[in-house]
Amino acid sequence: MVCFDSEYLHVELYEEPNVLVTQWYGKCTSQQYREALLKFNSYVRLYNVAYAIADRRLLPPLSKEDAEWTVNDFLELFVKLPLKRFAVINSFDEGAAERYNQFISNKQHPIPFEVQTFEDLTSAYDWLVSVKA
Repeated sequence: MVCFDSEYLHVELYEEPNVLVTQWYGKCTSQQYREALLKFNSYVRLYNVAYAIADRRLLPPLSKEDAEWTVNDFLELFVKLPLKRFAVINSFDEGAAERYNQFISNKQHPIPFEVQTFEDLTSAYDWLVSVKA
């Protein structure tokens, strides 16, 4: 089921295995980026999603303000999600990949579910649904 589709982001829920997949397609405004993360949060809660993939390969580097918002505001919501596993396909951009590492390794809000980084969507999906966390 497609939850959201735009020129910069596609979000789809695979109901049977309970996997939410977000695929970034490129640049968006700061407001679109923040709204997209809040939509992700609401979809996970609404559908009680246990497994999610963030395909960030085409996501460009975040502005300093958006990176700070992600770590200081969104992370607090993210760690409270009912996820069991979260798979990430990291951005091709090194700066964006580094920002993700800061998000994942934040000591103030440690992530309470399994997180793993992958090179491709198939490997990420297989890991999520292989052994139930």
